[in-house]
Amino acid sequence: MKPEVATAERARLSEAFPTLELDTSGVPSVVTGTLRLDSGIGFSIHLEIPGNYPRGIPKLRLDPKEIPWEIDRHVYPESGIACLCVSSEYRKHWPPGSDLTDFLVVLVQPFLVGQAYYQAHGHWPPGLGRSHGVEGIIEAYRELLTPLGSMEPPVITNFMRLLARPSDPGGHETCPCGSGRRLRECHRSLITDLRRVVDPEHAAADHSILIEP
Repeated sequence: MKPEVATAERARLSEAFPTLELDTSGVPSVVTGTLRLDSGIGFSIHLEIPGNYPRGIPKLRLDPKEIPWEIDRHVYPESGIACLCVSSEYRKHWPPGSDLTDFLVVLVQPFLVGQAYYQAHGHWPPGLGRSHGVEGIIEAYRELLTPLGSMEPPVITNFMRLLARPSDPGGHETCPCGSGRRLRECHRSLITDLRRVVDPEHAAADHSILIEP
């Protein structure tokens, strides 16, 4: 992380979360400390900052003494990394220009609120528990593709293929909705809007999970 970026990040972080610190002395850089929710419950924070930040997405590694490393808790058992959202949703919640404080506010805090609720009640808050794996990706894309209404996984896969491409699709191409019409005559504006909020690398990662045998 560049020194000037680190200085700006520390200034905003210390104001919003005075119990957290940004340490850039090692690789990766990390945000550590205790994040306290409005309820008073505190969780240990170990937020790893990738070398290609801010393009790269920070990773929240959890303390297994506080939150079990289990899929049902949206934590990858082999690494302890939190599954904060489906990959394709990161830039929807945390768009370019956002910083570490924004990441903590819009992704980490709600995740920890859900974890506190789970610890108290044995299940996720109503309406906030995303499914795992393929089902979770399909749920996320049905939300992203709300203008299309209900759709089957093959149509979602078609859209993901276009979103995963580094370059914009041409208007002469067939629309992924299944209508048979050219993109310019169908859902080109929807694709354009989605490409503003879905990183092609993230769409490709989700697509690979969706099509794996």
